[in-house]
Amino acid sequence: MKKVYIVQFNWSTSDAGSVDLFVYGKYDDAYDKFKELICNERNPEMSWVGDIEFDDDGYPVDDNYEFEFEDNNPCESEVYWHITDKNDWYTHSFIDLRVMEVM
Repeated sequence: MKKVYIVQFNWSTSDAGSVDLFVYGKYDDAYDKFKELICNERNPEMSWVGDIEFDDDGYPVDDNYEFEFEDNNPCESEVYWHITDKNDWYTHSFIDLRVMEVM
């Protein structure tokens, strides 16, 4: 079976939100997009996440955020990066790389 790699970017703030999908035929291309989206989210000019201070291991310093990530590349498996503001549950950024088999 052939595989496709889908990068899903689900974000929301109190006043806006969207889900963006990017489909790739190669894992490396999808993984590059996954990493690019994380970098963009950590940019204060592009996202609310950019105002958050992260430690050297990539975790938010402040406990006002729920944060989970799995990044086991180059295993070509699914990875994710999720952050939610605990003071405003509508405010979140979820970035996922999903592996799907197609016929």
